[in-house]
Amino acid sequence: MKAIDAAVEKYKELSAKEKIKLVVAFTMTIIVLISAPTLAWFSRQKQMATMAKVDSPAKLSLKAGAREDIINFKMAGIDVTKGNSKDFVFCVEGEDISSYNIQLAHTTNINFTYTIYKAKEAETGVEYVKASDSKPVYYQKSGSALSGDYVNGTYDTKSARNVGNTQYEDPSYKNGEDPDSRQKFAEPLYWQTNPAIQANDSEYDADNSERSFINYYVLEVTWGAGVINDKETDLVYLTAQVAQ
Repeated sequence: MKAIDAAVEKYKELSAKEKIKLVVAFTMTIIVLISAPTLAWFSRQKQMATMAKVDSPAKLSLKAGAREDIINFKMAGIDVTKGNSKDFVFCVEGEDISSYNIQLAHTTNINFTYTIYKAKEAETGVEYVKASDSKPVYYQKSGSALSGDYVNGTYDTKSARNVGNTQYEDPSYKNGEDPDSRQKFAEPLYWQTNPAIQANDSEYDADNSERSFINYYVLEVTWGAGVINDKETDLVYLTAQVAQ
């Protein structure tokens, strides 16, 4: 107590200027004592961030031929009076993905058959005209068609074709429109590759990088005799999904 009393008396004897200097010095001492452990925490976090492996998010994109934006993928110009098939080029590209699935959904107003093949760039084959510079690029189908399954198909005896059932419609419209009132050919058929596609297949991967890949495909649309497409329209959806 005597030491504290002596310090107080000594402080009282100081001039105003000396008192201010003493208070500032005391405050700076407290700030340094507080900041020292804080700086040590930041330093430790920085070291941990340097040592830790940072995983970049996986990427998966669906594109048109020649790696152009998917908006350039147009399924136009199908004339059933000329031949019995027409081909369309698209690609799947990604990074840090080992396998994925391609999903195809389409309505069935026109009795078309849809088949997907892996493809490679070639001198001749299926022509893709680039939107960027109007130069054609050619792709050759490779191997047999991709294996897969329709997950909601029902054979319609009257039309002699597969149509989509209400397996996925009922949960979506349970409180909405009556499914029985829907036109049967407007119900989409859903198809998915099975098994999943290996992304870095050396035979088809057009990218030499270990982490990224580019896989080209040809979607073949075929039809039989008697098919007419001048009054009806079908909707076709392509999607790519990282395999679980």
